Amino acid sequence: MPKIIVDKNLCTRCNICTTVCIMGIIEKSTDSGFPSTNEEKKDYCLKCGHCESFCAQKALTLDFLLEEKINTTPLDGQIEPHNLALYIKKRRSARHFNSKPVSKELISQIIDVARYAPSGGNSQPVKWLVIHNRSEVKRIAGLTVDWMRTIQNTSHPLAPYVSHIISMWDNGVDLISNNAPHLLFAHIPHTEPICDPTEAVIAMTHFDIAAPSFGLGTCWAGFIKMATDEYKPLQDALSLPNDRKAACAMMFGYSSYKVESIPRRNRLDITWG
Repeated sequence: MPKIIVDKNLCTRCNICTTVCIMGIIEKSTDSGFPSTNEEKKDYCLKCGHCESFCAQKALTLDFLLEEKINTTPLDGQIEPHNLALYIKKRRSARHFNSKPVSKELISQIIDVARYAPSGGNSQPVKWLVIHNRSEVKRIAGLTVDWMRTIQNTSHPLAPYVSHIISMWDNGVDLISNNAPHLLFAHIPHTEPICDPTEAVIAMTHFDIAAPSFGLGTCWAGFIKMATDEYKPLQDALSLPNDRKAACAMMFGYSSYKVESIPRRNRLDITWG
């Protein structure tokens, strides 16, 4: 079970690790001893790593995947607020992609960023399905159109809009995946009666924000997500395990165009309590 490893030559007994431990399982240091994991509660460790991350002396290590530990300096990851604001505001939904495929290695690097997204109790329930083959992306888009045909002239909220999309598809225009080379699904455990997509959306947002720094464009695939929720043939095509559910989808690839300016948005609307 996870426990903490303390370098007694570095530890100053500041007890920050005890303070930040979410589960309260780290005993405070004393004049004669160093911080330690409470033996009775150690099984409650979430492996969140707060104790390790906030140790200024780098004296503490969580005994978990030791080979992946990354030590940082105050300058690592430091971004000027103005630059960060411009980077995020500059993010656009890409709907025109060139034909160059994105390597699996690069995709893995971006998803590796997204795996650090927060999750309740550090449960990390999100897993990923990458549709890398362009023809398979097209097949999924076609299945989404097939689903739209089933809801035409019904009371479905999307029904008034699907006729145009279907017509465009039948005439060779893809408004579903926008001819994107790749699709990404974040999937989560499928448990009844609760199947909360929140953590998948948070993780996918991390991918969405990180992707432009790797030179990629992204767009949330809302039509595909809705079809996946309701259309058995599309669910079958994804071949997810029976206990997993696609929570959100995103198309991505190399964008045909570069973002040259930042458009306006509605004025900020804040209510202070």
